[in-house]
Amino acid sequence: MKGCRAVGIAGGAEKCRYVVDELGFDACIDYKAGNLWKDIKEATPKGIDCLFENVGGEIFDTLLARMNAFSRIALCGLIAQYNTEPYPMKNIGSVLVNRIRMQGFIVSEHMERWPQALKELGQGVATGKIKYRETVAEGLENAPKAFIGLLKGANLGKQLVKLI
Repeated sequence: MKGCRAVGIAGGAEKCRYVVDELGFDACIDYKAGNLWKDIKEATPKGIDCLFENVGGEIFDTLLARMNAFSRIALCGLIAQYNTEPYPMKNIGSVLVNRIRMQGFIVSEHMERWPQALKELGQGVATGKIKYRETVAEGLENAPKAFIGLLKGANLGKQLVKLI
């Protein structure tokens, strides 16, 4: 849509370069750089209208403070909170004040759409319209290390374990 900006949030300079240079986002914020609020504010000068949230924690809380009135949030995950105590949200009041529409979803609730989605996604990958990366760990013995790395953001793209 004309006038819209796509902003990604990634952990590390390499991931941010990939998001901008390869995936075509307008900007990418390195949440590990230590300037989260400043960088988000700079990347979203007009605020945020739509948020696809799958991280949670401090990043989500900071993004809530940049949401515009009548904005929307699709909540599909909270990975930052899966192995820690719940994050004490400071900016949850933004949902009320800005009349934000937030809805969680689980992909398995829509299995009747799966065949069509697979077809469209497959075509997107085949034509290069959809780009992806994978980080592959070799052997089942490396699965625990790969999983811990996934939770720490060590992977680039989907984390897989190849059983040899």
